[in-house]
Amino acid sequence: MLVVVPEILDPKVDLVFKKVFGSQENKSILLSFLNAVLNWTGEQKIVDVKILNPYLEPESIDDSVGILDIKLQLENDDLVDVEMQIGNLGNMERRSTYYTCRMFGDQNISGGRYQDLNRVIAINVLDFTRIKNIERYHTKFRLRETQENIDLTDAIEIHFIELPKLRQEMASYTDPLDRWVVFLKGGWNMELLDRLAKEDPAIGQAKQVLEQMASNPRERELYELRRKAILDRNSALYEAKMEGKAEGKAEGQAIILLRLLKKKFGFMPVEMENRVMSMSAEKLQELAEAIFDLGTIDELNNFISR
Repeated sequence: MLVVVPEILDPKVDLVFKKVFGSQENKSILLSFLNAVLNWTGEQKIVDVKILNPYLEPESIDDSVGILDIKLQLENDDLVDVEMQIGNLGNMERRSTYYTCRMFGDQNISGGRYQDLNRVIAINVLDFTRIKNIERYHTKFRLRETQENIDLTDAIEIHFIELPKLRQEMASYTDPLDRWVVFLKGGWNMELLDRLAKEDPAIGQAKQVLEQMASNPRERELYELRRKAILDRNSALYEAKMEGKAEGKAEGQAIILLRLLKKKFGFMPVEMENRVMSMSAEKLQELAEAIFDLGTIDELNNFISR
């Protein structure tokens, strides 16, 4: 008897990641993941969460490119931002710090007191190694006094989960976060998935979401387009890096970024091209990190003009 194994999409593709963890109907999946990352148990365990920017199915194929992080508010009013990053665009530490601080600073102080500001927690899931001098795959950073190792405040907390650092043979299937990391790494067989689902029913639910997306022609098409866009971006940026070494970092990266921008938008005014070519290496890196989220030529122009 022929057994048909359901096809499953890669949960690391951010469009898929957001539907699995950022949909109202999948809130139990999100709760399991958050409690695993934050290691909150007992009375501290999160039992409900408000998704501030829930997953909405794009109205058209072109809408598959956008901001796909997950913004949340916990029962204790802490704010959380969860993001999946496949490609190493560089400056991940500064990028996460920038957006976490913005999220903290954008709060309204209704009572006129800084004590009314809610804590902000950033959770960055990375499909690459970024924190080179630490072997652990899960690291947590706060503002600390460097000699006494004392927190100045817990108002801002940034987590990095580096998937490649956890080898499957080293994973503990009784550890909630190890289970989620193995799931997100992908490349599993059905026996392994069944084992993960047995330990955590939320992983079984996540598996069902991946199967449902794979069987939906429209969602499958969005997935393939998103995956191709990510691969194209990462390949182009890698080419820019290599060409930058040969021609001078700034000039080489500018040339490749212009190719990528022209491919994305179809055209670019000569004035904008000249401004890109005159950017510093640091500004070009910022453009490289933002290019995936720029949806129109006007947004690109505003970015370049800053």
